[in-house]
Amino acid sequence: MTESSLSVVLSTYEWPEALDAVLRGFADQTDHAFELVVADDGSGAATAEVVDRWRRVFGDRLFHVWQEDAGFRLARVRNLGAVATRGNCIVFVDGDCIPRRSFIAAIRRASSHGWFLAGKRVHLGPGLSRQVLSDRTRIGGWSAGSLWLRRREVHTWADLTPRDRRRPWRPRLPDFVPHGNAYGFLMATYKSDFEAVNGFDMRFVGWGDQDVDLAVRLRRVGLRSGWAGPRSTMLHLSHPSNIPFDRPTWWLLQETIESGRTQAVAGIQELRAELQTSEGPTYDAPGARALRRRP
Repeated sequence: MTESSLSVVLSTYEWPEALDAVLRGFADQTDHAFELVVADDGSGAATAEVVDRWRRVFGDRLFHVWQEDAGFRLARVRNLGAVATRGNCIVFVDGDCIPRRSFIAAIRRASSHGWFLAGKRVHLGPGLSRQVLSDRTRIGGWSAGSLWLRRREVHTWADLTPRDRRRPWRPRLPDFVPHGNAYGFLMATYKSDFEAVNGFDMRFVGWGDQDVDLAVRLRRVGLRSGWAGPRSTMLHLSHPSNIPFDRPTWWLLQETIESGRTQAVAGIQELRAELQTSEGPTYDAPGARALRRRP
């Protein structure tokens, strides 16, 4: 829907080469009417340098929010990124997933009140991933056919095809559920809906489940899940798995499922209250547009 103003919240942690590739993908979009918030879970100077370099391209559409490295706090840093957004639709993406060239256009077309969006991704093999990072290959602009020619290094290639018809404009079809319940690498929702469920629950510290928890609560307030189509399919860079054998947040997700709650226990409202009682800058932004924590 063309009336949607889009804000992308891009989460990252200590992989500046991948962040550079993802920002390159967003710079190459056919639709440039969006802002971009890099939500940084405590990275060092190298990540800040990447963001500063891309400001020459994005200008005042690019912001950098940062929090201290105190463990895997993805839920909190995504809420921090959401606080910084100005759009009425927030698109949460991971820092190891490169958008295809028409990604923003696909999300804008599919955004519809009463729905949130989830996604698909193809997994690039180690060799192709190294090429993208070392040669700065603009793979987001490759066609499905070009990716098919490298199919030995592009896994789940079928996710680049339109065979799945579960779109928001086809409400009689079943809800879209991403493979493995993996909502986190791409989830888009109207900001009003995100705030109605109090955002991500910041009690989720450690890998996993914070995205499923949000999806459960969004459905509980009446939203359905749709797919924006193959142009929204992301290109996932290869890296060693960081999935823990023991899921430390599993019990929190079960509590949400069993409780019937719609709101996060410690969500975006609690984060805003925290920021108002803390000192120092919340995030850095071009010019004077910097939200600051008030004493």
